[in-house]
Amino acid sequence: MSISKFIVQQAISLIKPGMTVGFGGGSTVGLLVKESTNLVNQIQVLTPSPTTRQLATVLGYTVIDPQYCDRIDIAFDGCDQLDHRHSALKSGGGIHTNEKIIATLADEYWLLAPKNRLVTQFSTDIPLVLEVLPKALALVMHRVAALGGQPTVRTASNRDGLTLTDNGNLLIDCHFPSYNQLSNINQQLSALAGVVETSFFDHLITNAILGDPDTNTINYLY
Repeated sequence: MSISKFIVQQAISLIKPGMTVGFGGGSTVGLLVKESTNLVNQIQVLTPSPTTRQLATVLGYTVIDPQYCDRIDIAFDGCDQLDHRHSALKSGGGIHTNEKIIATLADEYWLLAPKNRLVTQFSTDIPLVLEVLPKALALVMHRVAALGGQPTVRTASNRDGLTLTDNGNLLIDCHFPSYNQLSNINQQLSALAGVVETSFFDHLITNAILGDPDTNTINYLY
């Protein structure tokens, strides 16, 4: 059995009939959606991911929009890295603003990830990603540089032009030489006019299910 399927089996046991459940993006969460179809008529689903939304719709789940929901029982998502302070960096998909809405709505926000993504110090190889209003581009680029970062506007890989989020905004990947002051940097950039959200989930993680592919075992972060 793959470690992802092992993780998913643990996650399924947390989903109960009558719940409103958040499903994020990524292959492990996608597998969770597929493996939970025995509950398809017993739960309602929210997701920040267009791919997950399409999958859940095809499988017959009742998919609702976050704008009409003020509480989620439990939500599941992935991450690039997380730490023991229940914080995480999420940058790859560029949907972190919508993911944060789901995380904040959820009574319990669980991350599903390989054990090696639990770290004591976040890697600077992973950028801090900002979703930014287009008119604030120059302002934000200047402020990131002033804070010691290297900002790069994300471009689309499948077309000529910049990457736009589902909200119609730009993504700026910010590489810093150190994350020792990540919380402080995040606060300053979050407060900057034109920054919609950052990809740093500061103390937003409730729990995590971490799979170890070497020993085929599961660890939990509470």
